[in-house]
Amino acid sequence: MIVQPILANSAVSISDFKKSPNTALKEANGQPVAVLTNGKISGYYVSPETWEAISEYLEDIELAKIARSRMSGKRIKVNLDDL
Repeated sequence: MIVQPILANSAVSISDFKKSPNTALKEANGQPVAVLTNGKISGYYVSPETWEAISEYLEDIELAKIARSRMSGKRIKVNLDDL
């Protein structure tokens, strides 16, 4: 049997989570909460602030990929006075 790691310091059953999702997050002090269904992770619940930080981080990764891909392109010399 494969053991599924829980990537959160707090976990809650799906039935308790359905009763009060905000209580689960409050009890975890705003940290991610693993939601379990039949003892297996069915998802993670995160605060809006955590989700925004994750989204910004992922966007930064995509922008870095674009920047790296453009670095190998043709370079054109410009004079700042011409801009």
